[in-house]
Amino acid sequence: MSQTFAELGLNPDLIAGLETLGYEQPSKLQVEAVPQLLAGRDAVVEAPPGSGKTLTYVLPILQTLDPEVEGVQVVAIVESSDDAMRVSTLFQQMSQQPHLHVVPVFGGQPLQREAERLGRATTIVVGTPKRIKDHVERQSFNLDNVQFVVIDSADQLLSKKRGDLIEALLDQMPASRQTVILSAQLKSDLQELADQHLFEPVLLKREATAVAMPLIKHRYQVVTLAEKMTSVARLLDGEGIDRALIYVNLGPAAEEVAQMLQAQGYLAASLNKNSEASYSDTVVLNWREQSIDFLVITDTAAEDLVIETSFAISFDIPMGAESYASRTKLVADTGTHFSLVTARERRLLSEIENFLGQRIKAVLPPTRASDVSQRADAFKQRMRDIIGRSNLEVYMLLLNDLAEEGYDWAEIAAAAVSMVQHNQSDTIFTRRTDRRQPSQSRYSSGGGSRGRERGPRDRQSDEEREVEAGYVRLVMDAGYDIGVRPKDIVGAIANEANIPGRAVGNIDIRDRFTFVEVQEDYVERVLTRVPNTRLRGRVVSFRKA
Repeated sequence: MSQTFAELGLNPDLIAGLETLGYEQPSKLQVEAVPQLLAGRDAVVEAPPGSGKTLTYVLPILQTLDPEVEGVQVVAIVESSDDAMRVSTLFQQMSQQPHLHVVPVFGGQPLQREAERLGRATTIVVGTPKRIKDHVERQSFNLDNVQFVVIDSADQLLSKKRGDLIEALLDQMPASRQTVILSAQLKSDLQELADQHLFEPVLLKREATAVAMPLIKHRYQVVTLAEKMTSVARLLDGEGIDRALIYVNLGPAAEEVAQMLQAQGYLAASLNKNSEASYSDTVVLNWREQSIDFLVITDTAAEDLVIETSFAISFDIPMGAESYASRTKLVADTGTHFSLVTARERRLLSEIENFLGQRIKAVLPPTRASDVSQRADAFKQRMRDIIGRSNLEVYMLLLNDLAEEGYDWAEIAAAAVSMVQHNQSDTIFTRRTDRRQPSQSRYSSGGGSRGRERGPRDRQSDEEREVEAGYVRLVMDAGYDIGVRPKDIVGAIANEANIPGRAVGNIDIRDRFTFVEVQEDYVERVLTRVPNTRLRGRVVSFRKA
C-alpha cells in the first residue's frame, strides 16, 4: 500500500492544501526526503525534473517557517525565470498563512519593481543567482535571518558557471541555516559544493527496485508542455488508438484531460482518488461495456481497478520507475504503453529505461500531411464499403437531375463529399470537434473546480453564466492567442497582488481574452497591484467585466 502525506509528518493544513491541488500520494522521492528535511537535516538529493522535487522542499519549508521572525527566511536559487515563477506559485498555492509574502526575482523584468515588492514583509525569495545577488548588493533585502536555502537544478546552475555566485551568497548567510541541494545528476563539483557549505548532509540517491514487468511494447513521444493537450489527440490519431487508459499525476488534470478529449469528440471519462464510489463503479461498468473509449486516471485511482487495455498512455510521465511499472500492469500482453515526455523529463525517461533494461523507442508525431492522408484513406474506404453494400438507386435518380443540368459527375461527387464533411465531425481536413459524446451527468465527476479552466462543454453565454457568490469576474485582455494556461494566470495574480492562489476562482480562457473570477475581498488589490503584468512574453491587463 502506498504511503500517505500524513505519514510523512505533515500538518493537517498542508495535507488539506495538497488535496485541494489534487496531489493524492507522495512520490518515492518525497517519502525519503520530506522526513529528513522536517528533521532539520542538510541534504543532497538526486532529483530529476518530474520527480516531485519542488514539493519535496516546499512542504518542509512551509511547515517549519517561524511567523515571529522578520525578514527573508527562505532563499530558493533556481535556474530560470520560468522556474522562479513556478516555484513561487507552488509556495503561494500551498501556503495556509494569509500574510506569507513570496517574491520571484529574475532578469527580464524591472529591477526597481522587484525591489519595491521586496520592501514589503517578504518571507520567501525565489530567483536566479545573478538576480538575487543584484538585490542583496543594492540592499533590497538582507540575508541575516535566512533559515532555509534551496539550490534547485544545481547541476544545471554549475554547468552555466553560476557556482561562484552561489558560493558568494551562501557565505553571507547564517551558518545555522538548513541547506538542501537538488540535482538531476550527482557530479564531483556538486560534492565539492556540499563539502564546503553543508553540515553533515544526508545523501539521497534514486535507486529503482526490481518489479515484475509485463511483456509489452514501450514507446515515447517528445512534446512541448504548451502543446501537450493537442499532442495526446494527435498521438491517438497517428497511432490509430481507439481505446486506452490515460494516466495523469494530479486529480484535477484527470478531469481536465477528459474534458479536452470530450471536446474533440472522444468518449472519455475520468477517475481520481476523490471520485465517489458510485461514480467510479458506473465509469468502470461503462468502460467494460465500451460505452467509453478513454479513461483518464491517476495512479491512486488505478490501484484497485481490475480491467485490461491494449493501450496505456502516460500523459504525465510518472515520478519514478516503480510508478511506471504499476501503470503497465493493466496493459494486455502484446499491448503498448506510450509516454508523452518533455525535454526536461528526458532524465526520468532514462531512469525508466535503466529500470526496464531496454531502450524505449521514440514515436515521431504525425505531420499535418500524414494526418490528412490517414483521414483521406479512411474516408475513401468508407465510400468503397457504401458502394459495395448499399442501395444507391434513389440517390442516383436525384443526382441524375444535376447531371442533366450540365454539372460534371466529378463536381457532383465532390459537392456531396463537402456536404458530408460539413455535417459530420470526423472530417478529413480539420480536427474532429463533435463526435458522439457522453452526457455530463454520467461522466462528469460532479461539482465545480476552483481555479481551473472551464471546458468547452461547460461554457455558456456571458449573460447566462452566473458568478459564484463572493467572487467578482474580471477580464484579462489575452487568451489562447498567447498560449496562456490557468496556472500561469493564478501564478501571476497571486505573486503580483500577494494574495493566496485559492482566491482565484473559475478561469474561462477564450481566443483573445479570459474571464477570471477573484474573491471580492481581493479584487481591488488585484486591479491596483496588477495593472499590467507579463504573461507568456506579453504585457496583459485586468479590468472588471
